[in-house]
Amino acid sequence: MRVLFGEYREAFSLFSANARLFLLGNVLLGIGANLVQLLLNLYLKKLSFDEGTIGTVLATRAFGSFLVALPASFLVARADSRWLLSSVAILSAVAYAGQGLTTGFGPIAASVFLSGAFSSLYQVAAGPFFMKNSGAKERIHLFSLNGALGMGTGVIGSLAGGILKDLVFKASGDEVYAYRAALVLGACFVLASVAPFLAIREPHTLPGGPARAKREPIGRIDLRLFLKLLIPGFLVGMGAGLTIPYLNLYFKNVFGMADPAIGAIFALGQVFTFLGMAAGPAIARRAGKARAIFLSQALSVPFILVLTYLRWIPAVILAFLARQSLMNMSTPINDNFALEQVPPGQQHLMNALKMLNWTGSWMVSAKISGDLIATRGFAPSFTLTAVLYAVATTLFWWFFLRRKPATAA
Repeated sequence: MRVLFGEYREAFSLFSANARLFLLGNVLLGIGANLVQLLLNLYLKKLSFDEGTIGTVLATRAFGSFLVALPASFLVARADSRWLLSSVAILSAVAYAGQGLTTGFGPIAASVFLSGAFSSLYQVAAGPFFMKNSGAKERIHLFSLNGALGMGTGVIGSLAGGILKDLVFKASGDEVYAYRAALVLGACFVLASVAPFLAIREPHTLPGGPARAKREPIGRIDLRLFLKLLIPGFLVGMGAGLTIPYLNLYFKNVFGMADPAIGAIFALGQVFTFLGMAAGPAIARRAGKARAIFLSQALSVPFILVLTYLRWIPAVILAFLARQSLMNMSTPINDNFALEQVPPGQQHLMNALKMLNWTGSWMVSAKISGDLIATRGFAPSFTLTAVLYAVATTLFWWFFLRRKPATAA
């Protein structure tokens, strides 16, 4: 742990002012987004939405992200980062508030759709922003710390969401009102991220490097490489959409847990994910980025099956924590790895396609899973997640780690 802390202290000293401001904004935005993520489908369930309808609502978020991802790449390539990020934060806060201030299917679905669209724009902007505002030495630490903070601050969001909702419910006696108050608080945290984002200034040089042109030519795209980078992510997105949106309902319906207990489990999951992501650069340095991605994803598959089929709650919670930590550990490493494989002028496009890839698969699978869970329970959906993760991991190994046969002399 001391070595890990020393690594990050050294890397943090190399971070540019812009990178530090982005991280601060991500902390505030992460608290709000995680609070909303924890409570939204519990709120919908309280409004008497069934699992199929909840799946439809969640799919609209992915649909919003899907529609915006590709146009966002061209906007990111041209827009001033300060105004882009602060505008996204304001609009996201409005969309999150809309989810808490309405009770009908139409207004909630519209708010969720818009939050997905603005979230897509934010995520597409992040990767190229880091590539532009960091040097090679500290870059992987910047990617990993950003991911870790996004998860780690979710501890605050998850705990605050569960506890605040419970406190308001006890004070008011109205559980729907309690959910709505907590969701609006999440929107307020997102709005607060505007302050650090407005302080960002567009860089003209990379830290420790020569001046860089504001726009890079896209150049010729290597379609085969793009497909290798995108196909495993599509399968992982399909698997995630089948499981992740319903984990809080799984704990509530199968184990009868109260909302504060679910919030505490999700908060602990964020702690484990934070630690996993923070350890990512050290693992990538020793094993290589591609091998670190492969190992973390492969090791997570058995834990999904434990989570699905065991009914002993301590083992289920441990499996949840291990799966969450391992799968999320690979995300920032994978983002960094993918962007390093393509020329600078194609990085915004790659980031957008990765986002499009993820949200498109999530959009389809979240809807399928909602209907499947409503009719057949959680086990078939969760098992399919394990299968898709295993196939994605195998393909990644085949594309990037398989030893090529030696050619004859």
